[in-house]
Amino acid sequence: MQQAKEMFLMPISIYDFVGNIWYVALAFIIFDIVTGLLAAGVERKLNSSINYIGMIRKVGEFVALAFLVFCDAYFGVNGLLVKLGVGMIVAYEGMSIIENFSRIGIDIKFLTKFFDKNKVGKRGSK
Repeated sequence: MQQAKEMFLMPISIYDFVGNIWYVALAFIIFDIVTGLLAAGVERKLNSSINYIGMIRKVGEFVALAFLVFCDAYFGVNGLLVKLGVGMIVAYEGMSIIENFSRIGIDIKFLTKFFDKNKVGKRGSK
């Protein structure tokens, strides 16, 4: 009983599970937001309701990461689930950043040839 009591009273540091990996996800998400706003500005499609939905998605990504922290602590896999989640977010946001660069007009056809044609290359086809 004493051991269980001490376990609940001990402070838990999220840094022990996550480390600096939150900053990687945060950097990619912020860079995607900035490039998305630049692309919308270039296309003259700045819309607050679309931006609002996008921000809700970004908050959802952090909620998913927080959930992975708890799952990681429960299963005791020493940060593996969190690193997997951050890796998936980095891949998703990286693709979005590349699409945004294409929408801005930066020529990166060697990367965008693998992407959905409806999302990239619109600026060059007008």
